[in-house]
Amino acid sequence: RYQYYAEQASPVRIGFSSKTHYENELIARVARGFGESELELPEGFVGEVRRYIGIWQQSSRMQHAIARLEVLGYSKLIINALQDKGLPLYFVYLPLQESNYDPHAIGPQTRFGIAKGAWQFLATTGQEYGLSTGPLEGIRAYDELDERFDFVLATHAGTKYLKNLYSTEAQASGLLVLASYNYGQTRVRQMIHQMHDDPRDKNFWMLIQQFDIPKETYDYVFSIFAAAVIGEDPLHFGFGFRSPLDLSSLN
Repeated sequence: RYQYYAEQASPVRIGFSSKTHYENELIARVARGFGESELELPEGFVGEVRRYIGIWQQSSRMQHAIARLEVLGYSKLIINALQDKGLPLYFVYLPLQESNYDPHAIGPQTRFGIAKGAWQFLATTGQEYGLSTGPLEGIRAYDELDERFDFVLATHAGTKYLKNLYSTEAQASGLLVLASYNYGQTRVRQMIHQMHDDPRDKNFWMLIQQFDIPKETYDYVFSIFAAAVIGEDPLHFGFGFRSPLDLSSLN
């Protein structure tokens, strides 16, 4: 099946006048999938996406993470949860950036607590979305009673959280939803309130022009967007894995 996919992708690439043209179309496709207007993509944004694609290409991290997802067989679970809530399927790459799809992932100690699981929920947010946290929530250790480590339960909670973020001022932009997931819903909402009232001006590239957001959030959004572009044609970008969107039909 994957060989068939690869063979079908080649004529598509040939239909474009250049490698750059083809990759620009993939970037535009992902922008559309996130609910952004590809007609308004700034050249600087496209250039940054290309730079982050290069970062993924210089590391084996994405290759290994997708392999883990395939072994776990959870791509269909994530895709179905996103579809059930009417969310962009490209959010499948959010737990890639959060944890490399590792259900036992544990984040560093922060003043807000310790994020745990594939979707890296803090204890308070996890509880808000129905996940019990167990007696070790304040310790950097695995706890079988902590439902954040349950990939299935955490996926349903994660997609509920994304759906809630869409119900706020970020609803016009999937990339603003990503920024909210990383930087915090309240802080991003405050920034959006200060932006122009025209919904077309409420997008991630306008946000980074008007506000000094943390580098972590900047990297977070561009890394997920770039991963989604790679996932449109992994072979073209030098990867040997199946796209999670393709894997979901096999599980």
